[in-house]
Amino acid sequence: MKKSWVFLFALLLVGLTACGGPSGSQNQDNRVVTAYTIDIPDEFEEQEVDGLDLYYAAADGSNVSMVIQEKTDMDDASFQGITADMLRESLEEGFRSAYEMEVEITDVSFTQEPVTDFPAYQYQFSYELADMPLEQLVVSINADRIYTITYTDVTGEWMEEFEQSAQNIQLTTETE
Repeated sequence: MKKSWVFLFALLLVGLTACGGPSGSQNQDNRVVTAYTIDIPDEFEEQEVDGLDLYYAAADGSNVSMVIQEKTDMDDASFQGITADMLRESLEEGFRSAYEMEVEITDVSFTQEPVTDFPAYQYQFSYELADMPLEQLVVSINADRIYTITYTDVTGEWMEEFEQSAQNIQLTTETE
């Protein structure tokens, strides 16, 4: 039961990470991402999951996932205006509309620090789902596309490693 709720929430985040849009939009400095590096704890195993570009899970149900979405010029214009309040309200509404569940999200932290010189935000929050406390860290990067990495800790034992991983995310670029 625990793993299925965590997986459902990972899929909910896919729909909430960015607006999406036509392909071909690039970051204003024309750098194209050719590769990325994300430190994944050794205890996590890679799995194929439809709708996710990357998914690693531990035996306890904790996971790391990534979604890469095409973007529009509107995404560039609105990205820096994103706040913790906006994200919290969107997540709570997502639970209501997708699962008919009332979930109270508690903000832990929100920062807007660049990742590999691209605009980015990091949003850490906690909530309880089916009597199970969860903590998540979402890193969203506005590059040639929107790269959103979500770390989900279901045991309270992974967040320190997840925070270190988030600090070390690297995007490799090629200038056109």
